[in-house]
Amino acid sequence: MRRIVRFCCLGLALLVISDGVWAENVQQSIPVHPVGAIRRPSEPLTGWLQVPPGKGPFPVVILLHGCGGLGNRMPAWTERLIGWGYATLILDSFGARHVTSVCAPAYQPLVTNLDRAGDVMNAAAWLQGVPGIDGKRVGVVGFSHGGGTAVAVTRDEVQRSGPGLIKAAVAYYGPCRDPAAHGTVPLLVLAGEDDTWGFPARTCKSFGVTLRPDQPFEIHTYPGVVHDFDNPRVMPRRMLEGHPAQYDHDAAEDSYQRVRTFLARYL
Repeated sequence: MRRIVRFCCLGLALLVISDGVWAENVQQSIPVHPVGAIRRPSEPLTGWLQVPPGKGPFPVVILLHGCGGLGNRMPAWTERLIGWGYATLILDSFGARHVTSVCAPAYQPLVTNLDRAGDVMNAAAWLQGVPGIDGKRVGVVGFSHGGGTAVAVTRDEVQRSGPGLIKAAVAYYGPCRDPAAHGTVPLLVLAGEDDTWGFPARTCKSFGVTLRPDQPFEIHTYPGVVHDFDNPRVMPRRMLEGHPAQYDHDAAEDSYQRVRTFLARYL
C-alpha cells in the first residue's frame, strides 16, 4: 500500500492516497463548552481528522501547532502516527479566535497555553462520539506553544473538566510551569539543551524534580540542539523571534522512537 499525506496549498485540507484512490479528509467543526474558568473561543474550533486504514476503533492523537499556526510539520507527523496505528486530529486553536500568530511577545496574551488546554478538552470530548475512534485512548502531542499547551493539559484544573479523557501528553520544547498545578496525566518532554525560546530543557528539568511518584513524568534533552529540531523543513539554521531554530536528524529520530514507546505504553 502506498500512502502519501499532504496539505493542499489552500484551505489546509488533508488528502490521503491509498491503493490509488484519493479521499479528502473534510474539515471538522468541534463545538466548544466551558472548561472551568478557562477562556474559550466564541466560535467552534476547526480540526482535521485522519483515521488509519483497517478496522477500528483506533486510539487518537491530538496534534497541537506552534505559535505561528498550523505550519508545515503536521503532514509528516500525521503520516508518522498513522503508520504507528493512531488516528490523528490536527487542532487549530487560532482560526476560531481570528488570530494568525502569537509568536511576538506582545501577542502572546491573545491565546495562552491554558486557553488552548481548554480547546484540547473540548476536542477530546468531541472525539468520544466519532465513529472509528476509541475515545478511551486519547493522547496529545504538541510543539513549541503547542508543547506548552500539552503541559497545561495535564493541570488538575483542566483535567477536572473531563477526568480520564486524556491518557498521555507529549511536549516538544514547550516550557514547563507551575508544577504544583500538575495532575497525574503521564507527560513526556523532549527539548534541546541550547533552546533559548522559553528554555524548555531547564524549566522542565526543574519541573520534574518536584513531582510525586504518582505523577508519571519523563524528560529527554539533547546537547547542542535548539528549537524546531524535529522538523526537517527548518534548515539551514534560522532565527525565530530572536531564538535559533534548526532541524537535527539524530535528535529527531531519537525523539520519534521515544514518542512511539511512550504512546504505546499509555494508549
